[in-house]
Amino acid sequence: MNVLSLALYLRIFYAALVLIVVSLMVFYVRGLTTKGETSGRLKAVFYGWLGFLVAVAILFHLLTAWQIPWVRWEIKRAEIVPNREFALNAKQHRFTLPAGGLKVRQGEVVKFKVTSSDLTYGFGVFHESGAMEFQMQVLPGHSNEIIWIFKDPGKYSIRSTEYAGPETEQMYLKDSITVLSGEEK
Repeated sequence: MNVLSLALYLRIFYAALVLIVVSLMVFYVRGLTTKGETSGRLKAVFYGWLGFLVAVAILFHLLTAWQIPWVRWEIKRAEIVPNREFALNAKQHRFTLPAGGLKVRQGEVVKFKVTSSDLTYGFGVFHESGAMEFQMQVLPGHSNEIIWIFKDPGKYSIRSTEYAGPETEQMYLKDSITVLSGEEK
């Protein structure tokens, strides 16, 4: 399934979900404002409708979760051997990168290990177009790792995606990752 059709399905689903939630609210308010006791039949219809909606939401989640790229990788994470591994540190509102920068080839499996010794930060990688490739939360004292495969060559920037105080804005490293196409050396 391509990204465009998935996005269209998601928009249709969420628009329908909003309409369904509104219908539930109307149904519930109507039951509250009627005089006298609510019939058992009306309650059965309401709870039947609610159960149906929960089942549809769970089914939709299970069907679309596989479209998220990292879900497939996480399932087989123990078997994945990265082509490159980068250790980065976040401390005092700054990212520290390895000497020589971060250079990878398109299609390589890359593991980022990011540590923090003081605060909770975010680690987000953004394409030069501004689109986010991925992000993760970096917690002090925890192993913070993510495996990624860059599909498009180009320059990528790193920025903190978690607010860690007013100095968070300086946690932006423009064009800090270079992804070379298969032909480049």
